[in-house]
Amino acid sequence: MDTMDIQAVESKLSDVTVTAIPMSGKSTHKDLSISGNSHATISTVPASSPSSVGKDKDNGMSNCILMAVTWNTKCKWETTYSADSVEWCPVEPYRHVLVCGTYQLDKSHQDTKDADQPKQKRLGRIYLFQLQKITLEISPIQTIDTAGVLDMKWCYHTIQGNPVLGVVTSEGYVQVYQLLDENGTMKLQLWLEDAIGGNVLALSLDWSTNKVTNEQPSLAISDSSGAVTIMRVVGRSLEKIGLWQTHSFEAWIAAFNYWNTDVFYSGGDDCIFKSYDVRIPDVPTTTNRSHEAGVTAIRSHVDVEHQLLTGSYDEKVRLWDARNLKRCITEADVNGGVWRLKWHPYNPSVVLAACMYGGFRLLRVDGDVEVICEFLEHESIAYGADWKFDESVVATCSFYDCCMRIGEVVL
Repeated sequence: MDTMDIQAVESKLSDVTVTAIPMSGKSTHKDLSISGNSHATISTVPASSPSSVGKDKDNGMSNCILMAVTWNTKCKWETTYSADSVEWCPVEPYRHVLVCGTYQLDKSHQDTKDADQPKQKRLGRIYLFQLQKITLEISPIQTIDTAGVLDMKWCYHTIQGNPVLGVVTSEGYVQVYQLLDENGTMKLQLWLEDAIGGNVLALSLDWSTNKVTNEQPSLAISDSSGAVTIMRVVGRSLEKIGLWQTHSFEAWIAAFNYWNTDVFYSGGDDCIFKSYDVRIPDVPTTTNRSHEAGVTAIRSHVDVEHQLLTGSYDEKVRLWDARNLKRCITEADVNGGVWRLKWHPYNPSVVLAACMYGGFRLLRVDGDVEVICEFLEHESIAYGADWKFDESVVATCSFYDCCMRIGEVVL
């Protein structure tokens, strides 16, 4: 791709044209007081909401989803830079470890044609938390300054004896950090780093081994040129397997099929959802054009074979059977562009969704996709969300208000 307008991509990342949720008439809110100065806003889904399912044939009214759910905020932390990614470590015994990634445009440096003048900088930080007990006051035990962080994912198993965290940045790099245990204190140390190309933002990544263990796992990295790069960890280096030019605009998301790791998926700003096989160069195995806006989230199910979710700027979550990607099984309007989707670690029918201007949602996926809870406490774009792996605790983060929250969800 020729030299691209990075500023335009950044604008899409933070100011995409997604209609915000009208708060009146859409949901019924209740403030739940807890100790300290934190509180949670819980929404039930009323009959008038497009998230409701079914129609009563007699009166034409939608049926509410009746399910007791509470989402209580336990703590809040200000991230300084705009927060867009949070990830709990899935590896025992480090599931109390949390990372938060941030992205900030340094406005003190402006783009210029004068080669002697500094160019615009995109700054980022990775914050590492060690949270054996979640209290009102938390603080990171380590801060790493880097380029702008666009996505982070832990590998679900150790590599060469250590948990590892993959990170992609605004400078087009993929970084792999080792989590080291130094006498009970955790520390991230940069282990591997490689560029995926010039003049691109690396936008998302996924590990191939969320279901199976492999000492040489692969990484799928999508970028702002519309490409997906597949790399493999080999010894102490990253080996490039191949590059697929998957989309004509930004490739917002790339994800593996965890049951068949030769297969990966991509979603782009061209509204297209594709599947590929790494053994087949260049040509997609499936191309689906049913999304009405850019495809921004894809997530294979670790526990249910063939089950796959996609999310889009069109504010819909779609459920797919991976054996037939010509059409989705079902879809649901979640009232917000969908940036991330995370299956519950031990309840296979519950999904956490970051819905950008619409806040955060809990979904029930059981034949249909249904909204069972809304979390609207964040005051800006909902980007990052993840479940803690050994209990029903969630971390969430939002962009312009530079905020990370940790809450307890009771289903």
